Amino acid sequence: MITLHVLKLLENEGFGTIDTDLFWEDAPLDSQGNPKSGVWIVPRGSTYGRFIKTQAFDIYSRNANKVTSSKKLEDILEYLQEAYGEVCELPTVPPYSTTRYYDVQIVPTSSVENVGADDQDKIVRVISGQINYKKES
Repeated sequence: MITLHVLKLLENEGFGTIDTDLFWEDAPLDSQGNPKSGVWIVPRGSTYGRFIKTQAFDIYSRNANKVTSSKKLEDILEYLQEAYGEVCELPTVPPYSTTRYYDVQIVPTSSVENVGADDQDKIVRVISGQINYKKES
């Protein structure tokens, strides 16, 4: 669930709107059955410690315009690099989650990567990162 809180952070920082162009775990389909354009965050497996926890993640961007797709991820990557050490607590996401994540550090672990075009010739790009955090019990 922590990746949903990171998505809310991105929404609060002006990178888009959840369920419009920011999505959690997948890109939903539009009325024609095609994946929507936008950005989505997907958690990946990572080490799980007793006191400080980590969560690996990928953020994907999908758009027909190659420049738009790449620029969006570069902007997010730059924000995460600048915010490293400054994001101490993630916003809650009522009514879905009121869990408090604190002592948060979001660490980008890759630059923008082109993972190819989808069936509709829209370019998909990805960046990876890791979240170090503590969680209120």
